[in-house]
Amino acid sequence: MKNLTFHHALVPLLFSFICSFAFVQADQHGKGSDHLLYTGDRVALVGGGLIERARLNGYLESALSVGAGPKITGLTFRNLGWSGDTVFNDARAYFGKPNEGRDRLRKIISEWEPTVVMLNYGAEVALSSGRPWTDEVLASKRSAGDWDQSVAVFLEGYAKMVEEIRKAAGGNLREIVVIAPPPLENLGIPMPDHQATNRRLAKLRDSLMRFSKEKKVRFVDLFGAMNGDNFITKIPSQPITHDGLHFTENGYRKLAFQIAVSLGYEVFQSDALTEDLRKKIIEKNRLFFHRWRPANETYLFLFRKHEQGNNAKEIPQFDPIIEEREKEIEVLRSQLLKDLQG
Repeated sequence: MKNLTFHHALVPLLFSFICSFAFVQADQHGKGSDHLLYTGDRVALVGGGLIERARLNGYLESALSVGAGPKITGLTFRNLGWSGDTVFNDARAYFGKPNEGRDRLRKIISEWEPTVVMLNYGAEVALSSGRPWTDEVLASKRSAGDWDQSVAVFLEGYAKMVEEIRKAAGGNLREIVVIAPPPLENLGIPMPDHQATNRRLAKLRDSLMRFSKEKKVRFVDLFGAMNGDNFITKIPSQPITHDGLHFTENGYRKLAFQIAVSLGYEVFQSDALTEDLRKKIIEKNRLFFHRWRPANETYLFLFRKHEQGNNAKEIPQFDPIIEEREKEIEVLRSQLLKDLQG
């Protein structure tokens, strides 16, 4: 995308609002060719509520799709986020034992065989200081210990999850990206004061940075990128979260921008030009959500399937519809990048 031209004087203003236009180049690895995405990549987004809620606005997928540039084609994304999830994947267990949650994640990873997996975990650890943050039998009590012990449990669980993702994805898996949790936002009374939590998140970010280096995976310092190292106690005039933790739509726009830039992409983002693409991505995400997590799953597949299990045959009928939406996304993306090139 080197043939895109912009007036440099506009960049700071447009970057601040992340609307109209923004064009930034960054590469945390110091090599301009060391990009994350390649033609035909299948990207799985895995994490807790931050990731799951990203499917509702489409900004992250839009930023990565456009940032990859015109030479990269055939990108597909699957949002596998699950609110309340931990590195032990216990929230995914529904009515079963905690280990069934990891089985559920392993199953979808093995079926879809992603080439890139992006992971975001850790906020639950910082928020639950002194209290258990997982239901996993062997880890729950230890997770409620002091900070060092809680982080040790977290990293043990993370390492095991990364190992199992690698096994489940098979030989096509090329990249794993660990994304540090973003800072919490101070909104004043009656919301909590998040200074102590953000100090813990800063320590956790440092631990994840070392962990990523050890495991030879990419690392995105979303905490630092979202100004976590310069935490401001003053209440913002334009908050980017609803409650300090859950991001607004504008907050997700900024998150998406920072993640894409941290991965070394030249990012062009325009609400006017990308709106059709983003809407199509949101629709595809909605369809996949119902394919992967259908309502009344208990009746379709679990202990009440004797009542409505005959309807389970309809779930795979989402697949061709999702594929059609992905073709439409590729057409829109191609046209958008062509327009941006002039």
